[in-house]
Amino acid sequence: MHEEDFTVTHFLTHKIDRRQMIISAMAGAALLRSPRTLVAQDASPAAGEWTFTDDKGVTVTLPSQPERLVIDVNAAAPLWDFGIRPQALFGWNVLADGSFGDAGGNIDPEGIAIVGDVNERIRIEDLIAQEPDLIITVAWDLEDPKAYWSIDAELVDQVNAVAPVIAISTTGMADANTQRFAELAALLGADLETPELKSAEADYEAAIQRFKDAAAANSDLTALFLAPTPETVWVAYGPDWADLNMYGEFGLTIVEPDAEPGSFWEQISHEQALKYPADMVFISTRAESLSAEDMAKSPTWSKHPAVAAGQMYPWNQDFIQSYQGMADALNGIADATEAAEKVS
Repeated sequence: MHEEDFTVTHFLTHKIDRRQMIISAMAGAALLRSPRTLVAQDASPAAGEWTFTDDKGVTVTLPSQPERLVIDVNAAAPLWDFGIRPQALFGWNVLADGSFGDAGGNIDPEGIAIVGDVNERIRIEDLIAQEPDLIITVAWDLEDPKAYWSIDAELVDQVNAVAPVIAISTTGMADANTQRFAELAALLGADLETPELKSAEADYEAAIQRFKDAAAANSDLTALFLAPTPETVWVAYGPDWADLNMYGEFGLTIVEPDAEPGSFWEQISHEQALKYPADMVFISTRAESLSAEDMAKSPTWSKHPAVAAGQMYPWNQDFIQSYQGMADALNGIADATEAAEKVS
């Protein structure tokens, strides 16, 4: 998202003007820096080297396992749950007061440097000072080579010159993305067999089953996911969101707005509150969003069947793709589905 767009909505995902960048390198040839090498995807790492192919298809190979990690908050939260600790954080979700909102999950900021925030997503000089081995973020667009969350397109080359960048998808299916974070965490040194993580994994699997059971038992219910501000309302287009896409695959009927694939939202006015009747309304928990109380007091939304019935529930738009994060999200939707009644 460009800065001017962000200040207006804060809800749109990072959409960057498409530019073509072709990175071609032979195995062993230095690119942008030494000894770090961004290699072609079919190159084979030598003994002792560390390699990872991210969700954009970019393979990064380093001389050894990276230790100094600079991570966007949206990637740091799931990696934290898997046991990975960042050297520094950056990104849209580092708020002005130093907090991370719901995107931060279980992150403890004590002793972690900040090299970018809501006002300046990543600061090159601060990034350089951290001497990172690897930079990790997420991506809403896997096709555009310069579309990274919290790294503006014009800074991608500069950031890559400091350390290689890898990204995990926030589109597709959240369950698949969670496994990708687990895979990356293991390569970064996490032990996925600890009792704590095995317990978290079991809780996550139980939450999936509970969600499916709740959706099947209440298959007549419909859900609407919104990011409402005082000025406008953004209606989420489920197939573009990894969490909503997963919920739909697991049996939840999500109201689909008039939006083009890849746009993530339809923007409507408050006067159009009745455009999409539903039995449940899930409201983004970002700070800019209207509350359930605000919606109930609205002269238009108060007439919406779900709002009138008090069937409004929180939606963490910055869903955390870890066992713990997705278990919390799945159980929250299941709680709502089990409690709601057919009103539309």
